[in-house]
Amino acid sequence: MLAAGSAGAQGKLVLVGGGSEDENGWSNEPYSWIVNHAPNKKVAVISYSDEDNWIPDYFKSLGAVSADNIKLDSRSKSDLQSTYDLLMQYDAFFFKGGDQSYYYNYFKETKTEQAIIDKFNSGGVMSGTSAGMAILSGVIYAALTNSVYPDEVLQNFKDSDITLRDDFLPFLPGIIVDTHLTERGRGARLLGFMANWYAATGELLTGIGVDDRTALCIDENKTGLVYGTGTVSIYNAGNFRVSDNDNMVSDSVHVTQLLYGNTINLQSLEILNSPEDMVVPDISSEFGNYEVILSGSEGLSANGDMLAYFVEDAGEPTDSIAVVTAPGKGHAIIEKLIALGADVVIIETTEASNAASRTRLRNDIRKSKKVLFVENNDETLFDFLNDGPTGQLIYNHIRRNNIVSAFVGEDSRYAGKTFVTNHLSDPYAAYYGELEFREGLALLKTSSVMSNTYDEFTSDFYENTTAAVPYATISDKLKFGIYLNRNSYLKFFQQGGINTLKSQGDFTTIIAVNSGTRAALASRPVNTQGDIRNYAGFSEMKYVLLHGNEQLVAGIAQPSNDDPYVPEVITATPEDEVLSLKVFPNPSKNGIFQVRMNPISFPYTMTVSDPVGKILEARAVAENDVVDLSSCAPGMYYLTVVSGKKKYTLKLVR
Repeated sequence: MLAAGSAGAQGKLVLVGGGSEDENGWSNEPYSWIVNHAPNKKVAVISYSDEDNWIPDYFKSLGAVSADNIKLDSRSKSDLQSTYDLLMQYDAFFFKGGDQSYYYNYFKETKTEQAIIDKFNSGGVMSGTSAGMAILSGVIYAALTNSVYPDEVLQNFKDSDITLRDDFLPFLPGIIVDTHLTERGRGARLLGFMANWYAATGELLTGIGVDDRTALCIDENKTGLVYGTGTVSIYNAGNFRVSDNDNMVSDSVHVTQLLYGNTINLQSLEILNSPEDMVVPDISSEFGNYEVILSGSEGLSANGDMLAYFVEDAGEPTDSIAVVTAPGKGHAIIEKLIALGADVVIIETTEASNAASRTRLRNDIRKSKKVLFVENNDETLFDFLNDGPTGQLIYNHIRRNNIVSAFVGEDSRYAGKTFVTNHLSDPYAAYYGELEFREGLALLKTSSVMSNTYDEFTSDFYENTTAAVPYATISDKLKFGIYLNRNSYLKFFQQGGINTLKSQGDFTTIIAVNSGTRAALASRPVNTQGDIRNYAGFSEMKYVLLHGNEQLVAGIAQPSNDDPYVPEVITATPEDEVLSLKVFPNPSKNGIFQVRMNPISFPYTMTVSDPVGKILEARAVAENDVVDLSSCAPGMYYLTVVSGKKKYTLKLVR
């Protein structure tokens, strides 16, 4: 059967990535292509369930002589000679969406399968949308068990639910396809399918991913033409390897992403009509001479390994750490740093922290060799960095030689040249072309960073998180697009003067590398209002899949000329300061209370007393201090802080 399907086949294929058809909209051109390339202009609309007549009527409105629903809901019906005879009356077959396992189980080795192959070989058109498209390649994801999600294949590309088969329809040999590619973040899944197949068979497949409301029409010469509002992605890997815990790695996945009107020869993979403009990165490599650590997800539980590395292995364990956070945030991370033995200086992004009187705080920042950003707000952070001496000091401090800067979760976006700001506020932002971008810290001077790219808890936003990276890379002419994932972190560091990227944790990190490509932004509207998706097309980019010991060279470090710090002289008085005194956790189960005072440019004393006024402790207080009541009985205690005429009292609950 495979041999018969491959020899001199004259049929055509139409791969529709899913999404609803739109009368007089995006689908008119590819669906008309189906009708016009069917010799008798008769269309069989095939599914395994009851369907209304909208699709048949739509084909008729586009010129079909006839179009009929054909329900095949069992192997017995699919294997009837009468079914074969009925199907052979049509010259275009259109397989509807749903669950491709039904098509595989109902049609495999039946008269229906033979009719599909025979009709294709006689010049017919085989087309399908979503699950109906998924069955039209030489190797298919048959979805025979549970569905597979992108984050799962990034953690284990040998997942038992990846059920791939090459014993069904013989179209597009050496190719595997996937649908709803950007909308559902399935680019990572398609790469996992390719790696899985290579590990099992030694064969390197070509992957074709088609976006919803997008189609690839393939003629008898295997020339594919893109229609619709999204992209068609072509993946080719030079290799796949296995890292720890069955993570996939590769240094050579060639990626092409085509837009409306682009064409490609699927036999030679030559692009016949590519995106128009040449896009070369403005900065060709990362040349910073400092370390940057990018965490892929929020929270203490997902960042334990990263924080341990940051404190114990990056720089020196004795280095003090400046923590930049929104007011009242970051407590769990700060407590973990202290538990690891770190000397922590907290900088809340407030107007008070930027006051001229905060000389001691700025002097402490100057002494710190490490900076950590956690739980910040986009606008508040960048206003803080731009609007006062403390913020400006931090902005410049993190660029000094050998400083280590770490970013937790969503804060990781700030490290790049450009970052998206509204990707988690509206799941349709990329679809309607409403993604918003702003300048980042540019510690990575030619990169765009996405956090939580494939977070299972924010899957509704996959279109935003996956579309934003190539869009920023092409729009701002960047070299690298970085997709971070949960329970993992990416290190940018120097190794013999070479800047290197390395990924650690549970998930593979994907990095897009732009060395110069023809590119364009999407131009076809998705609706009558004229909204255009935040999608980018390009002729050539490389994806690097990092995990474990795999590394990517990002450039050559260029040391900066750092002037020695001169500490500021304290000139204000205690009465000039507006003190912020915070204690956490409070209540405390173990009796250990973290005390944070901002600002603390002058000496303060503190006393701890019991409910009857007995003083348990009296001493000078530091900006980051601890009250230890672990040996005291449960109950209420009082913390009093005094300097000059100022006095502050807080209740402590043990």
